[in-house]
Amino acid sequence: MTGSDVAKTLDSELLPPSAELRQAVAVLYGRDPSFQRVEAEAGPLTVRSWAAGFPSLVRIIMGQQLSSRAAQAIFQRLQAELELTPGAIAAAPDTTLKQVGLSRAKIATCQRLSAAILLGQLNLETLVALPDAAAVEHLTQIKGIGVWTAEVYLLFCLKRLSSFPASDLAVQVGYQRLKALAHRPTRKELMAATDLLHPYRGAAAHLLWHYYRHLASPKAADSSGKCRTP
Repeated sequence: MTGSDVAKTLDSELLPPSAELRQAVAVLYGRDPSFQRVEAEAGPLTVRSWAAGFPSLVRIIMGQQLSSRAAQAIFQRLQAELELTPGAIAAAPDTTLKQVGLSRAKIATCQRLSAAILLGQLNLETLVALPDAAAVEHLTQIKGIGVWTAEVYLLFCLKRLSSFPASDLAVQVGYQRLKALAHRPTRKELMAATDLLHPYRGAAAHLLWHYYRHLASPKAADSSGKCRTP
């Protein structure tokens, strides 16, 4: 598996937004017209959307503190090595998980997650019926699953447009560039700045990721001299 294979997989996942997301974007444009610049500069919005369940949560864990390409490469190697079920992860030797690129911390997180599901301490299916805050709390009971991981799961997998991963680096950088801010906003600052966009801040996150991908593309880097491909 080469870097180009990983890039092709990531690119193939980028799809047009759902009707629900498109409607949310329209509402967001009305509340903060500056967001219209995103599609004006980066082209029509494309997003990633993953199925709810254990494999997608593992995939999001892979993305903690890593670029999307690095995380995707590890995830694809893990998929090729074993079946992505709690039982398979729980039974896999640490050496096997290390060989595909998982750090010790992520091995421990995936093992704790698997054990909690097998013991009935965590049920991903029940998240659908829980409010955002309760769903985040349910997921973050597992050491190694923080608020960012939980919020991304709610947005990407449960399609909760009220979920806003404000601690995400790309979201923060995208907002900084969009608003021409002198510094990258903190989670607290970004939450406050986008308060009027609730409960559609998930749409804002999708737009900001789209904008960040454009800023980080080689073409954008060539024109500005300031962006690097992550």
